[in-house]
Amino acid sequence: MVRISKSTLLIVLTFATALSLHGVIALAAAPGEVGVLSLRLGVGAREAGMGGAGVASSQGAAAIFWNPANNVFADFETELILQHYRYLGLFNHESAAVAHKAGNGVFGFMFTGLYSDDIDRYGDEPVAVPEGSFSPYDVSFGISYAMKLGDSFGVAVAAKMIYERIDLYSDTGFAFDFFITHQSMIEGLVFAASATNIGGQMNLKDEPFDLPTSFRIGMAWSPKEMLGDRLTFTGDAVFPNDTNGKAHVGAEWRIVSELALRGGSNLSYDLQGWTAGAGFRAGILGIDYAYEETKIEGFDAGHKFSLNLHW
Repeated sequence: MVRISKSTLLIVLTFATALSLHGVIALAAAPGEVGVLSLRLGVGAREAGMGGAGVASSQGAAAIFWNPANNVFADFETELILQHYRYLGLFNHESAAVAHKAGNGVFGFMFTGLYSDDIDRYGDEPVAVPEGSFSPYDVSFGISYAMKLGDSFGVAVAAKMIYERIDLYSDTGFAFDFFITHQSMIEGLVFAASATNIGGQMNLKDEPFDLPTSFRIGMAWSPKEMLGDRLTFTGDAVFPNDTNGKAHVGAEWRIVSELALRGGSNLSYDLQGWTAGAGFRAGILGIDYAYEETKIEGFDAGHKFSLNLHW
């Protein structure tokens, strides 16, 4: 019989409460009424190349964003990821995360920052001469902890501090994430779920806005009978608080242990479409790249690069 400690039970109850509240949270914001949308931009070119589906398939430092609970089943001690992402040809998204196993759990630390190219500032008068320029940006710092619950479940919680500045106005907020992972009785099949960016409103120039809260469920399957366990299929369903549900699907083919090819698609999106990517591993070093299609004319496709070090 598996014995559950009080701390473990508290984590599970907290996660269950977060999921039960999400139906109420999802009604809190209408389209265009949420801010800090960079919190939805993923970390890890591997997951981006697989259609942005990572809640069940991510591992290591990238999983700090997608689902830290996956790391309780992963084979590593410490992993670092550094990422650069050029988004729509207008924004730079920089990220860094570390995952470290300690005792029976896994700690995670993450930083993300989004900043734009310079934007001209105009006054209230209808003149065509700018008064200067500014570069809006936001940053977030997060910490997470994951642990096993029995032999087939992993749970995790995360907290983050968020700061956003647009020209002369800024505000600071806080949010929490909750995660769960289940390794099924079918070998290679994993189910997972997350509830992210749960927190109070932020405010810029006396205009309050909600955080981009979302609930995500997903699965990943690596059938050993197909190509010797070198193929992974993954899919996520996402339910944001400001628009209709979305879907992400993708796959990875590990041609050899050092090289992987990936492809996928973002479904039900007006802006995003198909994705493709590749990854190379050599010793403790990993380099990944992902291409993300942009459907709307006038915006550049996304290019995401990430560097991994694990030991």
